[in-house]
Amino acid sequence: MYDLVIIGAGSGGYEGALYAHKRGMKVALVELSPETLGGNCLNKGCIPSKYMRYGAYMLERLGKLPEYGIHIKDYELDMKTLKEGRDRVVTTIRENFKRLAEHIKIPIFYGRGVLKDPNSVIVEPSGLELETRYILIATGSSTMPLGSLVPDGKHVYDTDQVWSLTQFPKKILIVGGGAVGVEFAYIFRMYGSEVLLVELKERLLPSSDIPEESSRYLARKLKKLGIDIRLKTTLQNWQIQEKGVKVALSDGHEDAVDFILLGVGRKPNTEGINLEALGIEKDGKGFLRVNAFCQTNIPNIYACGDVTSSLMLAHKSMYEARVAIDHMLGEEKMKRDEKLMPKIIYSAHEIASVGLTEDQAEEEGYEVRVGVSSFVFNPKAMDDGENEGFVRLVVDKEDQILGCHILGPNAGELLHQVVHLMKANIKVDFLSKSIYSHPSLSEAIAYAGMEVQFGPLTWAKRH
Repeated sequence: MYDLVIIGAGSGGYEGALYAHKRGMKVALVELSPETLGGNCLNKGCIPSKYMRYGAYMLERLGKLPEYGIHIKDYELDMKTLKEGRDRVVTTIRENFKRLAEHIKIPIFYGRGVLKDPNSVIVEPSGLELETRYILIATGSSTMPLGSLVPDGKHVYDTDQVWSLTQFPKKILIVGGGAVGVEFAYIFRMYGSEVLLVELKERLLPSSDIPEESSRYLARKLKKLGIDIRLKTTLQNWQIQEKGVKVALSDGHEDAVDFILLGVGRKPNTEGINLEALGIEKDGKGFLRVNAFCQTNIPNIYACGDVTSSLMLAHKSMYEARVAIDHMLGEEKMKRDEKLMPKIIYSAHEIASVGLTEDQAEEEGYEVRVGVSSFVFNPKAMDDGENEGFVRLVVDKEDQILGCHILGPNAGELLHQVVHLMKANIKVDFLSKSIYSHPSLSEAIAYAGMEVQFGPLTWAKRH
């Protein structure tokens, strides 16, 4: 008899298992196979893509080296070595977790976890039955086709299949200008590919959670790097040729590419595990309905991560797992709150957002004040040769921080300073009165806070 059985050993599953173990619970994991341990983020998502994105970033930085008195005459790109390094990181993380789980005696049962009843999980195909007080569903998500674009791993790739590439394409069409599309566009471009990027909406990163200003900065940078961006455009027709694919876009443009990469669309893995028989409620898109404590309508069955909403982020899954486990243990201090969930995009710029944008805050009826600090004049950013971007704070009339949006170097790391203030309900004046080392990128956050408190600095007196 277990205290907790977790179905799925991805980001939320293994974080939940470790957290439950620390809290004194007897826990077991069920995962499809030893190769899928770690889930999509580790094996086919954020970890391998960030490895490649860092390589792309270093390639871009090569162009800055002469300014530091470093002259490199030549270099060559090697997909084989890149792939080996990337896969080594993924394998190391996966094997480290296996060893840790074994060391602390968390059993991992391989197979499909299927719910028999609220207190039993069957591991298929072995038929092993696990009895438990609580169940946490952490089964993640899967890619899906887009209309006639059915991934075949040859002419049309999805983000699960792209890791099998053994050489850099000469030219690629990426469908979708969201977080995934702009990341791969940057990666392939910096590794020497021609990139055609199409987006149905009128801007890149069309989510209402991302300020239009961030989209504009990113589009300008990607175009400067030579990426052909076509907005309000769709792939109208495509035809397999002897070498590659001929594509026709809705704006009349025709081109020949090595292959098409789908950067859109994932669905929650909520089928095939007997949820319907137990009466666990889903919404119209297949996501599980959960409350503030990640609890389904069956009181002892919880869910976390990609199965709970379309905000599919590894750290969301990890946090929600801890929320669920705390609630199992009778605690209610932690709650799921997607407004406080950091959203980080890694492309030609690093883009980070949390909370409301200015437009969202005004739509919700807040009297909004905004403080903006530019990296253009930040000494550390200037030293590093990356002084483009901004910190943008959205604050209400009571000085409560409603949101923060950063574009620039290390944006994803800088954002956490504000995330924690928002979670603790600490007001913006705390930022303007805090001490920051100099020179540092973090100073930009302090200056944004001071701009809210005391108004913007101006070069000329306004009349």
